[in-house]
Amino acid sequence: MISVFSKAMDYHVDRQFRKDPNGRLVFLPFGRKGKAYFVESKSDEEKIRSLVKMYRSASARISLMVYPCIYIPSFILNIYGSGTPLRSKLAASIEISSFILLIFLVVIWMLWSAYKEAVRGFTSSPSEVSPDLKGQLSEISSPPQGPRRLALACFAAGIVLLGVAVLGATHYSRSKLPCPPKVTSSSR
Repeated sequence: MISVFSKAMDYHVDRQFRKDPNGRLVFLPFGRKGKAYFVESKSDEEKIRSLVKMYRSASARISLMVYPCIYIPSFILNIYGSGTPLRSKLAASIEISSFILLIFLVVIWMLWSAYKEAVRGFTSSPSEVSPDLKGQLSEISSPPQGPRRLALACFAAGIVLLGVAVLGATHYSRSKLPCPPKVTSSSR
């Protein structure tokens, strides 16, 4: 059974291949705006597909790791730093998150550089598609609707859960606030 992540990566790989009017396979390594190359053989196609899938998979996994790694330090400082002032917690949280984000940006840049070099190696011998022919390229297959619907449903469920969590947190914080002292009118 193929995982949802693998299907999503296959979909993104397929989006980088097109067919020209004569039925020849064309590889678009950097999207529709960049250069396009004819794929000469089936073995070249398999090599390029595996390269693109490795790049896309690594990039997606790194991107998915960024969000928790940025927010977890803030969460930990909020829990264990109860005696420290808010300004100190906020400054430490921003510094830690910025450092982690910088590390991830360097890793993504290194991955992108390696991908560009590998594409340059794969596309050195194939012929380049002319700009007038580039406008006539068609998609190989139509995008599947199932994964899009699943992603939309997961996104909607996440928003609902986030809303419930925010409401619960505000209700909890209000119930823990100390009550103000009662003012009596006996001083008249």
